[in-house]
Amino acid sequence: MKENKKFILAIPTLIIIVVTIIGISLIFYNRNLKEMSREDARLLASKVIDINNISCEIVTQNSLQSDVQDVVDYKMKDNKVISIDDSYTVFEDLSQKVKIQIDDSEKTAYVYSEYTDEITNFQEMLYTAEKLLESEEYEYSFIDYETMNGIKCAAFSVANVDTTFNIWLDRDNGMIVKMECHYKSSNDPSIDTTMYYRYQLNVVTEDDVKQPELDGYTVVEL
Repeated sequence: MKENKKFILAIPTLIIIVVTIIGISLIFYNRNLKEMSREDARLLASKVIDINNISCEIVTQNSLQSDVQDVVDYKMKDNKVISIDDSYTVFEDLSQKVKIQIDDSEKTAYVYSEYTDEITNFQEMLYTAEKLLESEEYEYSFIDYETMNGIKCAAFSVANVDTTFNIWLDRDNGMIVKMECHYKSSNDPSIDTTMYYRYQLNVVTEDDVKQPELDGYTVVEL
């Protein structure tokens, strides 16, 4: 009789264990084996909308200038951004409607009264994957789950007649880690462009995005 009771009590425990194993297996399958749908990829890419504190270095290479890298370093926090490349430093405070472009080699600062938002330009680069996934012009194809630069990514492609984008998204926050663009047309030379996004979130301080001092610079109002 006692053995029967033990057996009866063991059944619920066994069921719980089996259900737990099945649940873990399903989670593993969904995260590592199940192909990501276009909508799931779009939802992942849309997470970048919530990013408002980021340090991001974007490195661009293309086949027309294979020996040249274009590197732009962005820091954004609370509607302020500073971008730095080989030629200029650009500061923008969207709340105060201030944009300054600084040429250190010429010791000249250009202060704009009308301009295209630097923050908007940067955010559009962050939103590239979502915009491509939203467009009906491009067909979607899942590639695989891969680790890129030590980051767990979902890799997929979107393509039309002339252009194919291969994109690797950070599976935690939707950030682009790497993007390849292959352009081929019967009338134009083919162009291959690769962009790497090297980023850190929530590390930018107020000092990182403060307005630069312009002492000793020629200030030009535009």
